[in-house]
Amino acid sequence: MKVVRLFAAVLAGAAATAALGGCGGSGPAAPSQPFGTPPPPAPGVHAWAAGEVGTLLVTADGGADWRRQQFFLSERGVDVAFTDARDGWLITDAGAMLTTTDGGAAWKVVGKVGLQMKAIAATDAQHAWVVASSGGAAEPGKPVLLRTSDGGKTWKRAAGAFGDAQFADVAFADARHGVLVALDRVWVTHDGGRRWQLSRQQGMSVLTSACSGDASTFWVAGWGTLDGAPFVLVTRDGGSSWRRLSIDVRAPSAGALQAGQLAVAGARGPAAATRLWLTCPAGVLASTDAGQTWTLRKVAAGQPVAIAAVDDQHLLATTSGQPVLATSDGGTTWLAWGTAGFLKQQLTAVAAAAAPAGQ
Repeated sequence: MKVVRLFAAVLAGAAATAALGGCGGSGPAAPSQPFGTPPPPAPGVHAWAAGEVGTLLVTADGGADWRRQQFFLSERGVDVAFTDARDGWLITDAGAMLTTTDGGAAWKVVGKVGLQMKAIAATDAQHAWVVASSGGAAEPGKPVLLRTSDGGKTWKRAAGAFGDAQFADVAFADARHGVLVALDRVWVTHDGGRRWQLSRQQGMSVLTSACSGDASTFWVAGWGTLDGAPFVLVTRDGGSSWRRLSIDVRAPSAGALQAGQLAVAGARGPAAATRLWLTCPAGVLASTDAGQTWTLRKVAAGQPVAIAAVDDQHLLATTSGQPVLATSDGGTTWLAWGTAGFLKQQLTAVAAAAAPAGQ
């Protein structure tokens, strides 16, 4: 009987090998990396990507390899923020707020609210801000902004005349200075989000994301509803005034350049030649001169969605499908990582940080 079973197992193994195109088979081999050459290792470049139920994708080598990291809730991550390689924040589609102090090896639920989460920003292990809506996805309700200054032990609602705003993103440069983005409006705060002042209204536009340079410098991305053309708003005086920068790049097709998420890196300050990146369906738009000129960079696979910069050379991005993107040359070349069937759902957010020297 054992001999028969062994013979049957050998036949089954041979059939499986042939089906996969192995030795003796006629079919093509299933590639371990279906999106081409994966990114080269960049040790010390950490990133966390959210979007799947109960797990994050994590890399410690700049996107050359990813693994799963569980946060043990049957909920999907909506957004993630890390202030360094250890301290991080996560919000879920069921209204949970979580924190980690060990790079995501263990997560702690620090809040649970009946809100539709949109985005989270954090400046350290104590200060974080969450934008949300009181309604569901099909019927948005009132805008809500929550803030904590004690690591999530307590959460307070920010005061502000937000009206019917549909919040899209929030960004903070430090524990006091931040911007809040809605569909066509931008607010600023100088007291940690206790009070917000309407700073800019951009008609006939969809504002999608924000990022910070320093306490005075903020960037907001959007696109025009008439032509779909992307643009960037910049303030260098804390929101007292804004300048609209057009992105003069020819669209390969209608809607291909609609602005997604914005990332910034490089020297800081009013006179800085800041490097910017902006996702769009056609690839990643890049600027090396503070948004004066832009270049469209094609990616190896997928349509970029979320993006995060570690420094002016290392960035990571998620896509609308399976690939996860990375660059180690400032965005000139984007390579894709992915294995067949690895992801179950789209990754909608990514955060990145560099490990301290010597780690």
